Amino acid sequence: MAQHCIKGKRIRRVCIPKEYDIDKIQIGIPVICDEAKTVGLNKNGDVVLPSGIFGAQCRRNAYGYSYADKSKPKERRYVSTNWVHPFGNTNASEVAVDIYRPCWPQVEVPPYGIELQLFKSKDGQLYVIVVLTDEIRANYMKEAVNILLEIYGACYIFDGEIQLDYSSKRQRCNWEMLPPGEMPSRHIKKQLGERGEKTDTYDIFRLEYMEKYNSGKIVEGINGFKGYYAFIFSKCCVLESAIYGNATYIIPKENWEILSQKTKKELFDENKVIGKIDHTAKWKQNVSDKFRMLEVVLSK
Repeated sequence: MAQHCIKGKRIRRVCIPKEYDIDKIQIGIPVICDEAKTVGLNKNGDVVLPSGIFGAQCRRNAYGYSYADKSKPKERRYVSTNWVHPFGNTNASEVAVDIYRPCWPQVEVPPYGIELQLFKSKDGQLYVIVVLTDEIRANYMKEAVNILLEIYGACYIFDGEIQLDYSSKRQRCNWEMLPPGEMPSRHIKKQLGERGEKTDTYDIFRLEYMEKYNSGKIVEGINGFKGYYAFIFSKCCVLESAIYGNATYIIPKENWEILSQKTKKELFDENKVIGKIDHTAKWKQNVSDKFRMLEVVLSK
């Protein structure tokens, strides 16, 4: 099999051998040791969105990113809330004060949504392969290579010998059920405690607020959905993240098992997002208003 190996941390542009057919190549690595388990792949046909813990490339792929648009004037923006004593009076109760600062406008870039699949060739060799859709081939080849380089330090370009059957059943491995009776806020606190990590990078308040509503089922995100929890209500499914800087996604309850396995980009492309609520100072009010429209009620 003709193959071209790329090694390093990342590339600035993709250099494909001239004799390779760009429409037929596949990108991946052979499974020699634990390459598949590293990203959460267990059996042939499994598909995952790589976790953001591997680095910046995977975080951009899973969550998207933003950058400052310095071509436009700064705008007044909420940055945090501080609890202070009014007028320095320490005898008075603390009050919440929202902090606003002039900031450059932010340009939001959606996640690439590049996924990895475990593939078994006719000779029995396993490969971790990038799921190369037409859009990824056209726009995100460099990003796909850089994701593999970030995870494994190497990437192979195969010249059309690996043929993926996209019509076959594939199992995405991005969600798993929480233990019975386990609430997300307690679950994540326990996980962080076991790992000796602080909760500074997590906003557990949002999970605690979601738990006040009457959900029928809760599942936990893994791999590229790490930090997300899915709350299944009578008329919708809410994807909530405890990680700062993400957003709350509301999707239909019908076929939520299938929809929740899709990447966020796929959900938007298929017009399956009922609502996206950014994690801002008005998040709680915005969620309450949206839930009122969807007839989501508080637990008794």
